[in-house]
Amino acid sequence: MYEDAEVRDLKENLEERLRSLSALYSSDLISQNTLSSQLLELLSTREAKTFWDLTMKKDMTARRMLTMLEDPDQWEQDASSPEEDREKILRNRLSSVFLSEEEPSSLVLEKLLDTASLPHFESIVFTRNVKQQTKKSGARLSVLD
Repeated sequence: MYEDAEVRDLKENLEERLRSLSALYSSDLISQNTLSSQLLELLSTREAKTFWDLTMKKDMTARRMLTMLEDPDQWEQDASSPEEDREKILRNRLSSVFLSEEEPSSLVLEKLLDTASLPHFESIVFTRNVKQQTKKSGARLSVLD
């Protein structure tokens, strides 16, 4: 279905968007709050989901287990947090991952997608655009019209 060139193009596009966000943030044009919102929006795009599905999803269980083993306290804290607080927690985690590296790269993109795909966060990220796309616009017609 997708060829290597298409996957490479998806990756380059996502990385370019991360570099743009980095430039905006480092120039003090956006706040950390705006940065985290924009990272969440970027990871919610069809491109990010497609890239995840094609390159990383097959290793999802191993990635999740590694994340859980690397920081079990963080995993427990995230998993036990109330549902209504998880989006805020996710935004904070995304911005901390993004700001932990000096320059956006493939590794940052991978870490962001790994964070977004954790079981306690994935419904926030991967269903975000689906909800927006299913909204119907226009007039409602009745069978009687």
